[in-house]
Amino acid sequence: MKADLYQAHPLFSMEYEKHDSNYEMPAFHYHNSYELYFLEDGYHHFVVNDALYDITMHDVALFKPNSFHKSRGNHSCARTCLYFTDRFLRLHFTDRSIQSLLSCFDKEIISTSKETFPRIKKLLLLLEKENIDDPSNRIFIYLADILNILNENVRSPRVEHVPAAYANFAPILLYISQNYNRISKIEEIAEEFFMSKYYLCHVFKEATGLTLIQYLNNIKIQHACNLLVNSTLSILEVGNACGFNSSMYFCKIFKQALSVTPSEFRKQAAQ
Repeated sequence: MKADLYQAHPLFSMEYEKHDSNYEMPAFHYHNSYELYFLEDGYHHFVVNDALYDITMHDVALFKPNSFHKSRGNHSCARTCLYFTDRFLRLHFTDRSIQSLLSCFDKEIISTSKETFPRIKKLLLLLEKENIDDPSNRIFIYLADILNILNENVRSPRVEHVPAAYANFAPILLYISQNYNRISKIEEIAEEFFMSKYYLCHVFKEATGLTLIQYLNNIKIQHACNLLVNSTLSILEVGNACGFNSSMYFCKIFKQALSVTPSEFRKQAAQ
């Protein structure tokens, strides 16, 4: 497994891209910032942590820091992404305000109506004109307006779009998510769902684009990242908590995934 760290501006950045139907993110992708992914046209398929999503035009995907995700197959699409950090928020808002603004991130996908999305698009166009290095920029105002709109729509009804071929795949992902630190071999998962090991590996690779071992290690590394940032556990204790049998193996898999050691990751996250 290899995960790419998206390096954006340390405070705030945005990007607009169009992809044709052949585009697929080659590896899991993560960043140390919050991300808002606005799908302006087309369709997009995601693998996000322990779930599959099929999002449609005017849906918004919300990724918390260090949330692993990748595209999986694709129709042509156009999207705008906003990236912003805790540091950016703390420069402009109180703790209470930040908690309120970020409450929309409790949902992974929010659907907006054809009446609501133009309000967001107008704010995105205003953001494009702003310069993060200009002390008088209004980025924080427009971002707060967008987050407020998303919070207003967080309970909007949404049909759960899951690729039809994988509609029954969610229990497998949920099982891995709940038992990642106790699973020692693939056969345990296959037996749980009354499948052969061969069939499970085949359908898993087809659904996610990853081997089952790659995916399992991804889940372990994601939890390790959270513990490294949000706990005082030692590197050995973090590895054990995430299901790695040895500190050496944990550090090896972690560096293969993120190109830094657990200690380096913790140091960078504290900056």
